[in-house]
Amino acid sequence: MRLIWIFISLVAVKVFAEPACINCHQSQVEDWQTSHHFHAMEKATPATVLGNFDDQTLEYQDQKARFYTRDQQLFIAMPNLNGTLTDYPVLYTFGYEPLQQYMFDMGGGHIQLFPFAWDSRSKENGGQRWFVLHPEQKQHDLFHWSQKGQNWNHMCADCHSTEFKKQFDLNTNRFNSTYSAINVSCKACHGDTTEHLKWANGDKKRTDKGFANNINTQTPLFTTQKDGSMKSVQPLVKSDQVQVCATCHARRSQLNDRSDPHSFLQDFRGSLLTPELYHVDGQVWDENYVWGSFLQSKMFNAGVTCSNCHNPHSGKLKLPGNQTCTQCHSQVDFDTPEHHGHKLESEGSQCVDCHMPATTYMQVDARRDHSFRVPRPDLTLKTNAPNACNSCHEDKTPQWAVKQIRNWHPNSAHLGKEHFSQAFHVADNGLPNASAMLTKIVQDKSFPDIIRGSALSRLASSPDNNAVVAIARSVKDPEPLKRQAAIEAAMPFDINQRWRMLNPLLDDTHLPIRAEAARALAPMLMEAFPSGLNEPDSERLNKALNEYKQTQLYQAERGYAHTNLGNLALTLQKPEEAKAHYLQAISIEPIFAPAYVNLADLYRNQGDEEAAQKTLKQGLAVNNESADLHYALAMSLIRTKQKEAALGHLKNAANFAKNNANYSFTYALLLQDLGDMPHAISALEHAFTLAPNNPDISYSLAQWYAGEENYAQALFYARNLARLVPGNQQVQQFIQQLEMMNSIGK
Repeated sequence: MRLIWIFISLVAVKVFAEPACINCHQSQVEDWQTSHHFHAMEKATPATVLGNFDDQTLEYQDQKARFYTRDQQLFIAMPNLNGTLTDYPVLYTFGYEPLQQYMFDMGGGHIQLFPFAWDSRSKENGGQRWFVLHPEQKQHDLFHWSQKGQNWNHMCADCHSTEFKKQFDLNTNRFNSTYSAINVSCKACHGDTTEHLKWANGDKKRTDKGFANNINTQTPLFTTQKDGSMKSVQPLVKSDQVQVCATCHARRSQLNDRSDPHSFLQDFRGSLLTPELYHVDGQVWDENYVWGSFLQSKMFNAGVTCSNCHNPHSGKLKLPGNQTCTQCHSQVDFDTPEHHGHKLESEGSQCVDCHMPATTYMQVDARRDHSFRVPRPDLTLKTNAPNACNSCHEDKTPQWAVKQIRNWHPNSAHLGKEHFSQAFHVADNGLPNASAMLTKIVQDKSFPDIIRGSALSRLASSPDNNAVVAIARSVKDPEPLKRQAAIEAAMPFDINQRWRMLNPLLDDTHLPIRAEAARALAPMLMEAFPSGLNEPDSERLNKALNEYKQTQLYQAERGYAHTNLGNLALTLQKPEEAKAHYLQAISIEPIFAPAYVNLADLYRNQGDEEAAQKTLKQGLAVNNESADLHYALAMSLIRTKQKEAALGHLKNAANFAKNNANYSFTYALLLQDLGDMPHAISALEHAFTLAPNNPDISYSLAQWYAGEENYAQALFYARNLARLVPGNQQVQQFIQQLEMMNSIGK
C-alpha cells in the first residue's frame, strides 16, 4: 500500500503542480504534498480514501448505511429521498484531517456531500470510525445532504479546487463546473506564472520575479523593546499575503468567479463581526475561517502575516508548541508559570490554551481563534462573552477566574479595561446610549478596522446625528470594510438623506461596495422631480444596479438570490417582475421560506389575502417546521378574522423559534385577546426572558400584574421599563401609583 501511495502522489504532482514549478521548487512541492491544500479534494480511489470501505455499516434513518468496495469502485448505500436504500458511487474525497468527507453526483452536475464522514483521528483520540455529520438535519433543512448547504459547486469548490468556474445554467438547472486543478495548487495562491517563468528563464528586466503581487511576509521577525512593545527587525514591506489567504480562510459571500488570487474584496464581500457569527467581544462562534479573527489582533496590526507562523506550503506550524510564539515574545517572560499560572507541560501552559481557545466544528474539528486575545473573565460578567479560563474550568465562576488572574498579575493592564464588547452588548440588546458608545469606537483609530466597521454597522439600530457624522466620514475612509459598513448603517434613514450620504460609493473601486450601495439607493429611481435624480446620477445608479443584479444572478442556484431580485423589483414598483422572481426562488430552492413570505406579502398588498394564505400553506407543505411561515400565516389569518385558526400557527412559530421573543410576545397577545390569561402570561414571561430590554413586553407584564393586584410583580416590570425608557413621566407616575398600592397592600 505504501508503494501505491507513493506512485499516486507522484502522479498527483505531475497533474496538479506545474512541471516548471517542480523543477525549481522541489522542497516546496514536497511540503505541499503533505498539506491540507494537497488533500483538499481528490478522486476517490482505494489509495486516496481514509475511510473503511470494507463492508462497514452505520445506523442511519432507522436503516443501515453501508460502505463497501466493488471492482475497485467505492460505494455508499443509504436511503434516497423516498427512503429506498440506494447505492451511490463515491466520486471524490474531501479533506483528510481530522475528518474526511465524500461526494457523489446527484445529477445535472450537482455534486453533493454524503451525510457521513470518516473520523480520521487515531483510535486513541476517538477516531477511526464512521459518523453522521449532521444527524439532526431533516429533508427541509439547509444542511441536509440533498440541499444547497451540502452542494460542492456552490459551497465548497471555489476553495478546494483551483481556478474554479461554477457555470450554472438556470434554464436547465444544471452545473457545468470546471477547474484547472482538482485541489489547491500553486496557481491558487501565486496566480498566473507566465511572467514568472519568463523571469526564471533569464528575463531579468523585472525585479519582482514576474509576480505583480508580493505574498511574502511583511517582516521575518519582531523583537521586544524596553517598553514591552514589539518592533519589526526590518521595515515592513507591502504584502498581499493575508488577503490571498482570506479568499478561502474567511467568512465571506462570493459575487462572481474569482478573477485571481489577489482580489479578495473585489470578488468577495467579507463578513463583519455580527452577532450571528461572533460573540459580542469578537471571539469566534460560527465557522469564520480565521480572517475575521486575525484582523482584530495586535499581531495583524503590527504586520504579522500567516507565514510568520505557518509554513505556507505545508500549512504546518514552523516551530513546535510555544516556540511559535517565543520566536518573537520572550520565553523568559512568557513561557513560565509566573505568567500563565500553570505547571509547565500541563494543560494551560501552552500559549494557545489561553490566547487561542479552540471551538469544535463538524463534531471533531477543533479550530483555534486567531484574534490572540487576553482572557477577560471580567467581560464575561458584563457581557456574557465566554472566556478561556472558564472554558477549561467549567466548574468555576468568572469571579473565581478574575481573582486568579489578579493573584498572578496584580497590576494587570487588561482586567477592568474598557472594551468594545461593552458597546456591542449595549447595541445588540437595545439599551440606551448605544449610539454614543458605538460612535466613539468608529472614530477611534486605535481599534482595528474590522471592529470599527462592525461598530458602524450596528449604528443602524440608532439612526441619529451621531450615526450621520460617522457614516459621512466612513464613506470617505480608505478602508473598504468601513465603507461597506456605512451602507448598512445608512439604511434606516429616508432615501434622500441616504442618497446624500452614500452616493459617492456608486463609483467605488470595489464591486461589493458599488453593488450594495446601488441596492440601498435604488428607491431614488422612484423619486419624482425635483428631489429625484438628474440624468448623470440616474445613469450612475443604474450602472451600479446592473452590477448588483449580476452578483445575484451569479448565485442563481440559490433561492435568496431570486428573492433579492424580487425585493429590488418591488422597490422599483414592478410587482409582476417581483412575483416572477419569488416564484423562481421557490422553484429553484423550495425550502427557502423567505420567498414564500415575500410572495405572500405581495399578494396581501394587492388585496388578495386568499392567494397569500395559499402561498404560505404551500411553503408549510415543504417545511412544516418553519417558524417564519407559521407566523406569516397566523398574521394573515388574524387579518381575515380567523383568530382561532391563527392561534395554532402562532404557537408553532413560538415553539419552532424558541429564541424569538417577538413570536412569543405576539402569541401571548393573541392568547390574551382570546381570554386565555394563564397561558398568555406564561408566554409573556417567556418573551421577557428572551428580551428583557424590550419595553413593550415589560409594559404588558406590568399592566397585567397591576390588573391582577400583584403590585410587587408589577413594580418589577415597571422599574425595568423605566430603565429602558429613562425620563418618561408617564412611566414614573405609573411606578409611583404601584408603590403606593403595594405599600397599602402590605
